Formats: sequence, C-alpha cells, structure tokens
Amino acid sequence: MLDQIRRLVRRGDYAFYKHALVEADKDGVHPRDAVGVVFTGTVIEKYPERHRCLIHGLMSDGLPLHVVCDLAEGGFVWIVTVYIPQDCDWIAGKTRR
Repeated sequence: MLDQIRRLVRRGDYAFYKHALVEADKDGVHPRDAVGVVFTGTVIEKYPERHRCLIHGLMSDGLPLHVVCDLAEGGFVWIVTVYIPQDCDWIAGKTRR
C-alpha cells in the first residue's frame, strides 16, 4: 500500500482534507513536511476496511510526525490528517500506549 501511495503522491494525485490542513497548522507543520513523511516514513498502523494507513516519520527538523492517508478508488490519495504524536498517547511516536 505504501509504495502505491508514494507513486500516486509523486505523480501529484493527492490532496489534503481541510481537517488535515487545520490540524497541521495547529502543530506548526507545513504540508510539505507531511508529504516528506509520506516518502520517508513507515506504516505503523493499517486500517484495511477504510483503505487507510498511519505513516510515522521525522520532519526535516527531527520532530516526529504522523500522516494518515486514504487510498481512494481510481488511484487518488487523500491525506486525512497530520499531527505531531504526543508522548502521553505514543511510545517513541510509534506505538500506542
């Protein structure tokens, strides 16, 4: 799934939900950081019933970032949400507490 998401994002076949942009802005995250994590991160959770996955990676400043991507029918990626994982919810940003 991740290879397909990366291929589609590389082609420009993606968009951000408004929610993703709002959440990213709250955390001071630029959309390009989210795209960078899509290309360099790893899938830490899969939601096959929704064709979604949670990608964890590091931004250019070294802070962890989570990006939830939805692989829509027809070959399009929706970036559903973007956020910096909180230590109270995640262990090293990768494992749910």
